[in-house]
Amino acid sequence: MGKRRWIMVLDRGAVLFIGIAVGTVLGLSFLTGGKPWQALPGWDAGAPLADTAPADGTPAPLAAAGPAPAPSLAPGCSGTFPKSARVAEALAAHRPLHIGVFGDSFGDGLWAATDQAFRKYPDVKVHQFSHEGTGFTRYRTRDLLQDAKDRVAGQPIDVALISIGANDTQGLFVNGHAAAYMTPAWQETIEGRMTALVRMLQQRGVAVGWVGLPRMHDATYDRDIQAMNRFYAKVTCRLGVPFANAVPVSQDRQGHFALRLIDPATGKDYLARANDGKHMTFHGYEVISRPVVQPILALLAPPAAKPATQAVSNGTAPAASASHAPAPKHAKRPAADATRADVPSKPTGLPTDLPTHKSTASPTDLSTAPAKAPADAKPAPPAPTPSASPSKSSAGASPASGKRS
Repeated sequence: MGKRRWIMVLDRGAVLFIGIAVGTVLGLSFLTGGKPWQALPGWDAGAPLADTAPADGTPAPLAAAGPAPAPSLAPGCSGTFPKSARVAEALAAHRPLHIGVFGDSFGDGLWAATDQAFRKYPDVKVHQFSHEGTGFTRYRTRDLLQDAKDRVAGQPIDVALISIGANDTQGLFVNGHAAAYMTPAWQETIEGRMTALVRMLQQRGVAVGWVGLPRMHDATYDRDIQAMNRFYAKVTCRLGVPFANAVPVSQDRQGHFALRLIDPATGKDYLARANDGKHMTFHGYEVISRPVVQPILALLAPPAAKPATQAVSNGTAPAASASHAPAPKHAKRPAADATRADVPSKPTGLPTDLPTHKSTASPTDLSTAPAKAPADAKPAPPAPTPSASPSKSSAGASPASGKRS
């Protein structure tokens, strides 16, 4: 009788301890965003950067004025970007240059910034191949390799730009076994998928560039994202693909997340981040995309200026100056300012041995994006009525201009 009682006590005790263990794991899952192993002593997903965000996750104020770091590519890993067989052929044949942008929602932002950068180049076509909510850990939802194959089969491209990973800070199943985030099995699987995508593009003669992810507001999420950035930089370097590190230009001078930052090209502050603490504003995407966009711009001839003239009722006035040229009537959205400092027409220190791309269409032949005038755009003042005497005719008032922010 005593033996049976002890067996019952041990049985109930085992059930109790198992329940406590399960409850502990569930509790740690809530505290660590579904990653309870991060609470284990000595666990590390790769040493965190020294300049991590504050522990409480609060954004730091804008740092004191000073030169902001310029975005750059990882040294020694850019290969021959943006040179490639297809790019050389396009420039030699003076045919349109096609750029495809891949990724998740960060790919969407990269596409918007790239599309705007080439607005004045009608012979450059930028294609959006990105899909929000996708990732290398989400192949059950969308196989990125097969999707990319289908895309380039329908629309061949010369340059591919990639920005992805915001949805991949999670584990995945490998051959029926769970592989936690940043474990060797996880890294092996993701590196294989990255390599397959890049090699597929390179084998087709496409130049490939990669834009990393920025500093994040939430400290835990930021730690995961910076581990991913280091992983991406290592893999892309082995593949000969330039990796644009977005962190230096997406944090303040103390290395913290901040909504407003300083544009390194202008020295002026601007609204860089969306309210969700993850995504960038349009201006922010412009800044982090410059390391891969400017080398492409360096291969192109500056768009030719189109002289504007104005006729009057009793004669023809001299040609108007460039500052008085009328705005294009059919422009769907304002083009970038030709004098902006962040996209020089011919940046120095970049490849120049390929033929220059000659524009074959008017610079005012913009794409067919929906028209959306800036909210703060002011209407142009009415032109003065021409006098009966040709010697007193007016060249007209300058049109109002809008600029995206």
